Amino acid sequence: MLEELLYRCTDDSKPLPDKSTLLDNSLKAVLPICNEGNDAQIIKNHMVTLLASNVEPDMYQPFIKAANCALRRLSELDAPGLVPSKAEDDPENIIFHLNDPSLIYQTYQGEQSSRKPDVVIVSNASAMKAGKCEVDDIYESALKKPVKKFEWKELRTTLEFKHTKPKSELTPPPATYTVKTTYNIPEAKKFMKYRREMNQSAEEPEPDATPLPASGAATSSRQTLNTRAAATSSRQTSNAAGRSNQSERTNNKGDKKRSSAGLADGGRSSKKARKEPAKAHPVVQNGLYAAEMFAAHFARQSVISYVVENDIIYTWYFDRQGAIQCSGINFVQDLPRFMVLLLAMQRMPYTEWGYHTLPELVSSGEVRVDDKKIGVVDLKFNLTSDERITHFGLRGRATTVFPVESVALSALVPQLPHYNPHNPTDKLVAKLYWPEEERESEADILQKVYEIAKKDEEGKVKHHVPELVWSHVFEDTSTANIRRALGIDDAETGRRVFYIIVFRELRPITKLNEDDFLSAWWQIVVCHYALWENGVHHRDVSPSNLMVYKTSDGRWIGVLNDFDLSSTQDTPSGQERTGTVPFMALDLLTKDAIKGQVKHLYQHDAESFIWVLTWVCICYEDGVFIGKGTDLNDWLRVDAIGCHKEKSSFLTSGRKTMTPSSSHGGIWKMARSCLVAIAQHYVPELVPTVEDHVVFQTWLRKHILEAKILSPALLDVRL
Repeated sequence: MLEELLYRCTDDSKPLPDKSTLLDNSLKAVLPICNEGNDAQIIKNHMVTLLASNVEPDMYQPFIKAANCALRRLSELDAPGLVPSKAEDDPENIIFHLNDPSLIYQTYQGEQSSRKPDVVIVSNASAMKAGKCEVDDIYESALKKPVKKFEWKELRTTLEFKHTKPKSELTPPPATYTVKTTYNIPEAKKFMKYRREMNQSAEEPEPDATPLPASGAATSSRQTLNTRAAATSSRQTSNAAGRSNQSERTNNKGDKKRSSAGLADGGRSSKKARKEPAKAHPVVQNGLYAAEMFAAHFARQSVISYVVENDIIYTWYFDRQGAIQCSGINFVQDLPRFMVLLLAMQRMPYTEWGYHTLPELVSSGEVRVDDKKIGVVDLKFNLTSDERITHFGLRGRATTVFPVESVALSALVPQLPHYNPHNPTDKLVAKLYWPEEERESEADILQKVYEIAKKDEEGKVKHHVPELVWSHVFEDTSTANIRRALGIDDAETGRRVFYIIVFRELRPITKLNEDDFLSAWWQIVVCHYALWENGVHHRDVSPSNLMVYKTSDGRWIGVLNDFDLSSTQDTPSGQERTGTVPFMALDLLTKDAIKGQVKHLYQHDAESFIWVLTWVCICYEDGVFIGKGTDLNDWLRVDAIGCHKEKSSFLTSGRKTMTPSSSHGGIWKMARSCLVAIAQHYVPELVPTVEDHVVFQTWLRKHILEAKILSPALLDVRL
């Protein structure tokens, strides 16, 4: 990884050396700074002070002093093959800064997190703002907690510390440093070891990891942190559990589900009196901080962060494919190699820290994208809209949705072959996400959907699917790039790439009540079944994927949205197991399903429609989410196995005593009859596979007809 980070700092105007030569030259270039002059002795003294630390906080200041002293000297270094350093007082130059015990806050989807990374790397400009000081005073100010709190969007990265050894077990710095062309570190210390405790009490949230309870179904699948994401390995890497050459994946079928667990397992606050829990493991803390940095920049491609354990610093690289942990560096015994790491940090361009190559995505929200087919596309994202959907997490699609304006795309809308004249909106929304490259793209799947709609004489599909306006893939963002560069085995498998896809605006179905809601829900059920029969399998039925629009004559029309996890005939389905956990069929919430041993059937999506119906009846009142006060909210806070337990209990007893909201009381009886159909299905020890048409008729159509809630006009799906 050190070679790769250095290579990101090369001077393109000069002949590029190979990576190993660049590293060797850099090690030789920094050696005098390690051995000669007053600064070399100052750095060594700070190292000795750090080794004498009795507790973790005692490590912060000597580390910061040593690192910043080294950066000042490195700014004067003419490093062969690398871009020159910015001036020492340049506002964009970097500095290590104490943060603990100051909290950093961030809000997404109406929920606030608060965390306190130990040490942060920021620009000089941010350091001056935080310390309320001039540039000449930032090195002194960096040793104190910030006067003005940092914001996550300001941080280049974080450093989390861990103190585990007494001074007697640590080796002091050598008298003289030499260049070690072959790097050796004890095998036991090469990678951090961490195994997630699966039996951790759900009543105990992680300290310094404020849980973000999901504010609704639309956010529960988006605001997740899977600590197991830190599990990519190769000859240079190890996963968080310390296993080498083992991927987090089980096999091509046993892929990941969208999790409903909060930021940390057991996001509920305990009502019981208990002792203050121990500080979370640095691997967990580091992952949470990476997720915060991703959330602060919605188009951020990667995060490089660090964990310091005693005298070893570990580099972690996070992207939407997973996490890569790199072999640690003993910064006391191998100061030259640590110096080269600092050199790379100092010389790396802003984008190489993981920010998107379109800087406007980070700042103004206005971008222009060159499209091979239609020319330049102007996009103006509304980054502060109340309608935006943001994401918190590490691995996965990391979907964010923003209202967007575009002169070019608005002019394109009436010319679309699948243009829907019944939707009167002139507004557009943009979806930004990281799908797997090997999957069929959402745009390609929708083209097949539109072909089915053309032949749809009964109106089951036509006008009930989203209107794609434009789609663009940023091919240079593939997560395979870093894995190829590092020589990681199987670098192509599970690779992800950044997409922007624009649609005409729709509204959430959860905004509707009673007859309007049930009519739109039924229209989507019919559309989904018609597509399934024609080979397009949606496989992710959830409240956030059921949308509506209102026609000019006042009728609400249901739309089956979000086809990015769908599969079609004869196309690869990718690595991911699909679905949003709280709404998945019980069959898919088992250990066998997690291992990829359960085929996704129509009956599973049909069951999801019933869970959605149940959820909305109980958790929404007049379009507002009220689920936090219900037992159903627990479905958002547990993993797949836990959700199976919660929903099974609800199916056997909870449904009989649950009270619907006042705005959905009229359809609750029908929802309960659908739940009975599911309960009866799971009575046999071996759950049967039921033919698709039987499921549609007996689980869904039968109950909506028998309920006699909707008039024939509202039951009619045609426009």
